[in-house]
Amino acid sequence: MISNSVTISILNFSYLAFGCLSLAMFSHFRDAFKRSPSQIQSRILYWSGWIILGASYYVGVSYQGLAYGSIMFTGIISLAALLVILTLSYRARHLPHLMTASGILGALLMFIV
Repeated sequence: MISNSVTISILNFSYLAFGCLSLAMFSHFRDAFKRSPSQIQSRILYWSGWIILGASYYVGVSYQGLAYGSIMFTGIISLAALLVILTLSYRARHLPHLMTASGILGALLMFIV
């Protein structure tokens, strides 16, 4: 049985991952930081996003099994993606701060379990 803290932790890490993936794009990075990313920054953000997303999937599957963990993960990443889209639409400058808070909260919740 998965606890609520693990579910919220997966949501936080998925938000962080989608934030990294969105900041890897030129226009979203420019909206958040008012400058363009370097090629290295873009690649680091891109691969960090995929690694964090994969780690979130692994945690969900390890706690729930392959079938239910995959279904739960799909729902969680849908919500995380929606939250990143809303953040970029209305408060793009706050995305890096919210990503930092999300990563810290996700790590704290993982250790509470």
